[in-house]
Formats: sequence, C-alpha cells, structure tokens
Amino acid sequence: MQIEIDPAWALAVFYTALRLGVVLLLSPILAGLSGLVTVRVLLTLALAVLLVQGLGVRPPAGALDLGPVVAGACNELVVGGTLAFGVFAAFGAFSVAGKILDVQTGFGIGTVYDPVTRAGAPLFATMLNMLGAVMFFGMDGHHAFLRGLAFSLERVPPGSPLGSMAADAMLQQFGLMFSLGVALIIPVILCLLLTETGLAFVSRVLPQMNVFVVGVPVKIVVGTALFALTVVTMGPSMGRVYASIFTYWQKVLA
Repeated sequence: MQIEIDPAWALAVFYTALRLGVVLLLSPILAGLSGLVTVRVLLTLALAVLLVQGLGVRPPAGALDLGPVVAGACNELVVGGTLAFGVFAAFGAFSVAGKILDVQTGFGIGTVYDPVTRAGAPLFATMLNMLGAVMFFGMDGHHAFLRGLAFSLERVPPGSPLGSMAADAMLQQFGLMFSLGVALIIPVILCLLLTETGLAFVSRVLPQMNVFVVGVPVKIVVGTALFALTVVTMGPSMGRVYASIFTYWQKVLA
C-alpha cells in the first residue's frame, strides 16, 4: 500500500502551522499550556490540517522550490506576528486594568508568587488575566478565534505576503488597550478616587494621623470589596475587548 501526499497540500499545512504557531505562541490565550510543548505543537498541527483540508487553500503556484518556500515561511511569520499583536494588545487591557488597581489599592507594593511563571506577579493583574482567559472561552471566543483564522487564510493564502501594513490599525489597537483597560474597572477607580479625597480631608482635619499607614488598608478593603461587587458587570466591557481582536484582523487583512 502506498500513501501519496500532495506536495502542495503538505506545503500549505506547513505554512498554516507556522502562522498558527506564532499566533498561539505570542498570544496569552493558551498561556496555561506554556510548559506542555508537545500538546501545543500537536494542537497547532491538528488545527493546520483541519483548516487546510476544510478550506481547500493552497500556496501560490510554483512555490515548491527552496527559495519560494523560505520566502513563504518568512511571510507566514510576519502574518502570524501581525495577527498575534492584535490578540496580545487586546488581552493587554486586562493587564493595564490590573496594574492600575494594584497601584491604587496598594497591592503594587508587594507581589505574589505565580506558580505558572515561577516569578512574582501583581495580584489584580494576575486575577484579571486569568479571568480574561476563562471568559474568552466562556463567551465562545474560541469559536470566533477559529473563524478569524479561517478568514485570514482566505484573505491571505498560505505563503502569500501580507501586503501593505495598516499602521493606523495597529496604533488604534494599541490605544484601545489603555481605554478598554480603564473601562473594565472604571467604577472601582472612581470609588478609590473618592476614598483618596476623603483621606485627604481627614489628613487636613487630623494632621497628626499618619495617612499612609491608615490609608493603605482602607484602600485595600475598599478596592477589593468594590472589585468583588463589580466583577459581574464586566461582561460588556470584556465583549468589547474580544471584539477588538477581530476588528483589528479585518482591518489589517483587508
């Protein structure tokens, strides 16, 4: 029995696996599987085979020589990196929101030990990053993610160059990281601002009181309690964070 493999199909799978590998490597969606290299490689190859087989995409004609293969691989790395930037910038909104809360509540003074990365990590930033990854799958974002990858293969076939880079789309996505990060925790920020104002009045009335010693635990209690109360209202803001990924992809692949 002989098994014949179409060289064009195999090359399309190779190109697609490169694109998916870069996207999955640089994006925080599968950050929990960072130590399981074999699982990530097999997942990338399986997705590449299914997408190529389902969409029927093939590399450009005459791309089976060594020179075009190397050029096509470089193009796929560029395309994958461009797509991964949109995912990384969108999920960066959770890190921005967490860092703001850590600084405002006082948790930024110390860090907690993260057993995944084996390094110190800020408390609220770690919590929001985990929550963002969980809600991404909970809101069926992985389905839209796969549809976006299929859309990228239809717009930019495997081995094809990306074309003109939409610099304005990349700058807009980078700016959304900060605006969406603030939108996630705006109620907590406003309440902490009122708490700071109240502590300022107390320091003027009672100048002998050490505001720093008293204010840190007060802000920790207020920030933690308000975060617990408002975390259930983050759904629409999280939806805008995830939607920004696919809006960015549509712009850069147009």
